[in-house]
Amino acid sequence: MKLKLPLKLRLKYLNRNKDHFEGKVIFHEKEYAIDIHATTNTGTIKVPFQVIGVTDEDILVRVSGPSGVYAEEYMQFNKQSKKVKIESYCIFNEVSNNQEKFDTLEIFVR
Repeated sequence: MKLKLPLKLRLKYLNRNKDHFEGKVIFHEKEYAIDIHATTNTGTIKVPFQVIGVTDEDILVRVSGPSGVYAEEYMQFNKQSKKVKIESYCIFNEVSNNQEKFDTLEIFVR
């Protein structure tokens, strides 16, 4: 499996709102809303911009921070939406436990 350089989005902030996180990310100097939900099903990601080269295979999505902490999961790319939407128990759980440590969202496409 050969991955290209990732799409890097800077996490501006994330706020917990009952059962999910809401916040803002910056990609190419443009600000987008982001939601992170926990799901027991297959993880999915949606983005508000077009991504070339995405196949039906799972893609790697990672949240990381300057200290080296990260959480990642292979998930389905699920079309476009008005905001960045991540449905992943793994990523939701790590953000819940270490919210202040993450500053980057990376999307690795093939």
